Amino acid sequence: MIKIAHLYPELLTLYGENGNIKALTKELTKNKQKYSLTNINLEDEINFSEYDFIYIGSGRPKNLELVKNHLMKYEKDILTYINSHKILLATGNALSIFDFLNLYEIEKYPEFITADIKATTPLVKEEIKGFQNTEWLIKNCDNPFIDIIEGYGNSKTTKEGYYKNNFYVTSIIGPILARNPKLNNYFVKLLISVNKDKNII
Repeated sequence: MIKIAHLYPELLTLYGENGNIKALTKELTKNKQKYSLTNINLEDEINFSEYDFIYIGSGRPKNLELVKNHLMKYEKDILTYINSHKILLATGNALSIFDFLNLYEIEKYPEFITADIKATTPLVKEEIKGFQNTEWLIKNCDNPFIDIIEGYGNSKTTKEGYYKNNFYVTSIIGPILARNPKLNNYFVKLLISVNKDKNII
């Protein structure tokens, strides 16, 4: 069975980001894949090794700080999870949480960055669409995975996001999976593959 964790859905609730989980699980059901979905909040302990897919979305600044403080004690566990090629997707201003992993740097802007997004990514052939409403962007990094046509990339360039193995971070909301069925399907196929590899091991 595929195991999915939604981190802090009670705190990180902005912009209808739970739509990403709804889109993902709907497509899993369509593909006749059995899954479990666990909502994890501040009072919960997290066993990262249990999960195949972890999602975290946007929230208000004070809640982002609460979440970051809770996650920092799991730094080694998160890095192990990433290095095991399991899937972790962070969208919107949740990108500001994971800088403590020292995989990428972030920068805060004095005013919110707002834009409709048109972009491409090697993950799918179709153009992807979304929205930005954030005061945080990733600084220029070696591993972006989105090419911006309209909107803002890392350090306001045309390269956006960060990835390592199956850890994907983007400032784009929408929700991004719900608005982009082909991208959603990419993650579903990736998740099914990760789950099969787990069962083989």
